[in-house]
Amino acid sequence: MNIENLVAIQQEYYDERAVEYDDTFVPYQEAASPALLERLASGELGGDVLELAPGTGYWTRHLVKRSATLTAVDGSASMIEVARAKGLGDVEFIQADLFTWQPHRQFDGVFFAHWLAHVPLEYFDDFWARVAKALKPGGVVEFVDVTPLERIGEVEDQVDPEHAVVRSLADGREFRIVKIFFEPAELERRLTALGWDCTIEEVAPGFFYGRARRAGETGSGE
Repeated sequence: MNIENLVAIQQEYYDERAVEYDDTFVPYQEAASPALLERLASGELGGDVLELAPGTGYWTRHLVKRSATLTAVDGSASMIEVARAKGLGDVEFIQADLFTWQPHRQFDGVFFAHWLAHVPLEYFDDFWARVAKALKPGGVVEFVDVTPLERIGEVEDQVDPEHAVVRSLADGREFRIVKIFFEPAELERRLTALGWDCTIEEVAPGFFYGRARRAGETGSGE
């Protein structure tokens, strides 16, 4: 499988999907939102927060309420345009390729939802190394994603069914994208091996909420 080509197709898909994204994503996410938002509310995010892959801003609207500053970095200019049009508040949006992006400063917390599943396993370690660079000492990472239970709603990719799915737009065009379905325990093992202390729990059927910080570090308020 050509990872670079697959990632490029994935980016094209989200660029093209931006104008119709909320039509399908919002109803899908709302079913699990109460449990996920409860975890966000009881979490440690605050101060200067970095959101990765905000898309059209579903989670941005909640993060801005609990942040002193909020910086949101997405690979799609089209997604950012839709998010900005919502008037979500004082958010600094940055368009950058999240597979090559380097943090321009450090933050108290990093958040991403439904992004980790789109990171190829070949890029996994490097991605988390850059997340670590983005954190102040004691900073926290919180994240939302899906378990293998959600695979039932996807169209299997015939080339690499373990690491990709086929998505369609409203006009019928099809795109292959990266989709890794992690079991929480498996993801905990991967992150522990990379030097993170983490807890990842399935808090709604098919959805998990994770919290991590560099091993041996504690939050500024602890």
